[in-house]
Amino acid sequence: MPIDWKRDSQSFDSVADLYETYRPSYPAELIDDVVTLSGIQANGEIIEVGSGTGKATRLYARRGFSILCLEPGQNLIEVAKAQLSDYPQVRFERSRFEEWEANQRKFDLLISAQAFHWVPQEVRFVKAASVLKSQGYIALFWNMYPGMDGAIGYELDVVYRKHAPELIKESVPPEQLIQERTASLKAKPEFENVVVRTYPWAAQYETEAYLGLLNTYSDHLRLPEQRRLALFEAIAELIEKHGGLIEKPYLAVLYMARRKNRDA
Repeated sequence: MPIDWKRDSQSFDSVADLYETYRPSYPAELIDDVVTLSGIQANGEIIEVGSGTGKATRLYARRGFSILCLEPGQNLIEVAKAQLSDYPQVRFERSRFEEWEANQRKFDLLISAQAFHWVPQEVRFVKAASVLKSQGYIALFWNMYPGMDGAIGYELDVVYRKHAPELIKESVPPEQLIQERTASLKAKPEFENVVVRTYPWAAQYETEAYLGLLNTYSDHLRLPEQRRLALFEAIAELIEKHGGLIEKPYLAVLYMARRKNRDA
């Protein structure tokens, strides 16, 4: 099934409530490192690309930073506004980053959680640099999925091979993807001082929550309804067989770089 990047990124808007309820957050250590490494001051201004329901936004809002959130999904924005209603310094503009008009606005820090890969490659870093102040920082982070070990991991693979074999992708080791993204960032002439850090962690899900999580994945959402229901039924049976609880490992990865001082 061919991937339409713009369509698939917009698919999250149709499941905004599920996204807020079931998608994981990010390790506190990662947020600490972004603040420390960027040197952003208490009155610093952040721009967030693809803010979704504000999973990452609130981690910075709690620290008092002013944040401009760019998000193309109206439903996602509405959920985020409700979650961040106690933070008047957070504001929203409905737009894709590549279509957004900066109007000479500049920021100390650009963050993007689980979203920067949706921005077209040819404009990602050029535009990011253009909206940062001299020597401002970019901080990109994702929760990666290194794979599930043990019997339940094997049995999940069997379920997918039976009900949705197209969702089984050739496994790219996390280390390889990290190296590729790191090399890509280091090659960008607009940025320097690249730092990459990893944060292994795990989350436990009961059956309903795990199925809710799967309903936020664009590749699962593209499945025909009957096949998706059959897949979810088989996964539910498997989790219940294993005690009604499944632990999913994550590897949060942070990529940071400083905008080159072109104003010097």
